[in-house]
Formats: sequence, structure tokens, C-alpha cells
Amino acid sequence: MGAPPVPRPPVRERAADVLPDSAFDAFVRVAAERGVPSSGQHHQNFVTPLAEPVARLLGRAAGTPVVVRIPRAEALPVVIRTWRDEAEILGALHGVLPHVPECLVKRENAVIHSYVPGVPLSSLCGNGKPVDGLMLKALAGLLARMAQVRREALPPLPADWPRNDKDGQAFLRTLAHLADRQIRQPNWAAYGGLFAALGVPGDALTRLAGRVPAMARRPYSLLHTDLHRDNVIVPYSGDPPLVCVDWELATYGDPLHDLATHLVRMRYPAFQRDEVIHAWADAMGATRPAAVNGLATDLRHYVAFEQAQSVFPDVIRAARSLTDSRDEKSLDAATAEVHRALWTAAEPLGLAQVPGTAEIRGALYRWQASSPQRSPGARRATIGWVPDRRVPEHPEFPHPAVLSALMAEGAAPAARVFKGTAHLNSVVRVPGVGFPVVVRRRLASVCRREPSFLSEHAVLRAIESSRVAVTAPRVLALGESAERDPFAIHTYVGPPDGDQPPTIRCTVCCRTRRTDSSTSSAP
Repeated sequence: MGAPPVPRPPVRERAADVLPDSAFDAFVRVAAERGVPSSGQHHQNFVTPLAEPVARLLGRAAGTPVVVRIPRAEALPVVIRTWRDEAEILGALHGVLPHVPECLVKRENAVIHSYVPGVPLSSLCGNGKPVDGLMLKALAGLLARMAQVRREALPPLPADWPRNDKDGQAFLRTLAHLADRQIRQPNWAAYGGLFAALGVPGDALTRLAGRVPAMARRPYSLLHTDLHRDNVIVPYSGDPPLVCVDWELATYGDPLHDLATHLVRMRYPAFQRDEVIHAWADAMGATRPAAVNGLATDLRHYVAFEQAQSVFPDVIRAARSLTDSRDEKSLDAATAEVHRALWTAAEPLGLAQVPGTAEIRGALYRWQASSPQRSPGARRATIGWVPDRRVPEHPEFPHPAVLSALMAEGAAPAARVFKGTAHLNSVVRVPGVGFPVVVRRRLASVCRREPSFLSEHAVLRAIESSRVAVTAPRVLALGESAERDPFAIHTYVGPPDGDQPPTIRCTVCCRTRRTDSSTSSAP
């Protein structure tokens, strides 16, 4: 078979760098105004013909179509990145996958790629639909040919990359830690409270890393890691049958990871899964036989990781979609997407319970109402409430304070959101009120093991009026908020910083118990 060709020189060493910034910027502006747009998660792409002097400086004929890729300034960090420079990855593919796009010019504000004439596979065969057998073999061949790219042709790997390039366990653990570091942590300040309300703890990925078992030895190779239907182009010419684009998430590791991400992100129908795996095994076995070692036992670990880590970008994107609109249809769609993501991730993440759609909808509604991340002109969800007449307006916590507490509830950080077996507790502070309070909601999915003869608020009010030696919360408000969601607001009994679940303390017997079996999310 022979060694693959040495890659072409990096983009920065080619003649394209003589293109003046002024000419480049002018061309990018025209492309954004007149080019044919296509939208991606991380870039805006515009197909446009080359014009002079750009065409001449790039050594291409005027009128040649190219793709101008402009990074999205508002793109959230929801992916794992090994390398920051897609151009270097594309250069390494030259000779092995000669039809992939070529990076013609690279600048900080945009890049110009060669254009692959064709249509995305998604436009011919949408998610959930079976893929033609010949296309399956072509896709498997694409994944297998990546194993021919030499390690020396790729950009340098991060310092903490596994030193043994056949250790699947170390690679999967590295992925889990990278997902936590690059996806969860940067988004935790804005979305951690929402995840806590949904029952996803902050240490979920690090605990997953600790559970990765030993696996068979397989040689590392170049991986695309994002081979879904939008990133597969079917050329008009039919030769080659498929071209893979968008290499910015490529990495170097266990080839089973590429197969797993492909299986999950392509959304194959269930009956076609085995056909895909067999096609991959045949193609990879012919190219690099050792890469299929342990396929039957180890693939499930990579699929589980992909399902687990996907809950973070999927929930974040669903919540983010509500910053642009707050109609019932958008909320229903976001609720369904979050429920699907949680259900898929529940087993690999070890989630005790997946909340129902009503609970998810309420959490999303409250997050959107409290979130400052709204697009210009987007309407904020309103938080209204109807007081329960059984609890009169409290002199220390009047009705405007109740509304402020409800508005703060959705923005409570993860360290102050405690989801127990029966209640969701959010510790918040209200301007003008000198003490923290707890917004407390009963979980809709709870099935009581024992009958309850007294309401909680009645018990707490009786304790308060009796003046017995029990440090218990005081009931400040009771009512229903938006979406007819019942709530109670109590004084917070716990550490001053509010980062522990509320407690009730009996000063006679010196016993302390949580008001609920709450769990907190890691900061």
C-alpha cells in the first residue's frame, strides 16, 4: 500500500498570504452580502465566485466558486476541540482524501475554502431514514481511509494526551475530562442551575471518566468525530460518491470513537445499526486490521460516552433557542429535545431519574424568564403568580418580594439549587430583604410511599406559632406561578453562604435533618 504522501505546506506558507487584508476583507463583505448562505453551528458559510484581484492572487480562475467561512461570534463552547486550526488538518489530508476542501486563505475573521460541488446528504436522506447500502460502504471507506493519515502530518497534540497510542481506556478518559473542561465548565455559570434542576450533577463527566474500563488495544488514528448528514456532501459528478467536510473537530485517538459518534449523530434507524458496524469493520479491517480489535465489547463504551456528553450541548442549545423566541411552539420543541437528551444520557451518566415533560417545561420556562441572554428585541417570559389565600401576605416578605424571588429562581447558580426526592429547592436573595429564602416546588413525578395528612406549610406555621425549640423554616408565601406551577417560599435555614440544602434543627435533641434528600451540583 505504501506510505501516504507528505502533506502540502501549511496555508501560511503559500502564496495566498500575499493577499492584502483590505482585498480579503472586501471580498468577505461581498460574500456575506451576495453569497449563497448555509448555516452551521460554529460558522456562517457563503458560497460565492472568486473575483479579481483575489482570484489572481490565489491562482484560480475568476468565477471559481469558493466557500467563505465566518466564525459565529455568538457560538457557545459546546464541542471538544483538540486543535484550533482546521487549515492544518485539511493540509494533512492531502493525498489521502484529495477531494476534501482546501483552505485557500486563512485570517482571524474568516477563511476561504475551495468549494465541493454537491448537496448535503441530509437534503437527500434526512435523520431517521435509512441510508443506501452503497453510500454506507462509501461512508465506511471514508472513516477507514483516515487511518492512513500519518501522525507526523498532524498538528502537535496537547501535552496531556495519552502517551500510549493504543490505549483506549486512557483516550476515553481524556475525552470525558475534555468534555467537562471545554463544555460543562465554561457554560456552568449560565446553565448550571438549569442542569441542577434537571437532575444532572456537575461532576457527572468526571465520575464517568472514573468508570471507564480497560479495553482492547487499537492503534490511534485521525478521527473526524462529527460525521453526520450535514457534513457529508454528495458530489454532483458522482466521483467520488461522498466527500466529508467540516474538519474542525477532528482529533487523534481510538477509531472506535469515530464510529460511535457517527452512529449517534447520523441518527440511523435502529434496524440499520448492525449494517453500519459491519460495513465499518470490513472497510477498517482491510485498511488497518488491528483497529477492529475488541469491536464487539468496546464500541458500547464510546457510544455511551457520546450519549452522555451530548446532554450538555443539547440542553444548552435547547435553552438558548428560547432566548430568541418565547412562544408555546418553541417551548414545546425545547422541552421535547431536553427530554430526549436526558433520556438518552440517563444510563451512561447514572442519573437516578429522568424528569417528566411538565417538570422540564417548568425548568426551561423559569430559566428563560430569568436569563439575561436574550437576543435584541426578544420577548422575556413573564413570571406572574397567584397567592394562596391560606397564607396571607407576610410583613417581612410582601408580594413584590415574592415576584422578585420567582424571577431570581431561574437564575440561581447550581451550588444553590438542590433537587431532592420530592422537592426542588432554590436558594435566592431578594433585593431589600436581609435574609436568603428558598423557593420550593414539589416534583411532579413523585409518587408518595406514605399518605400525607398535613400540608407542609400548615406544619411549619404550627411550629412557628408554638415557639418550640426547633429551628425550622418560616413560610413566607404560597401560591402558583406561571404554567400553574405550585410553589412555596420559606426562610432559608442553613450555612450563611446558602450552598447547602435547607435544614430543620431541633435544639432539644440536637438532631439535624435536611428538609429533603437533596443533592447539589458541583461548582
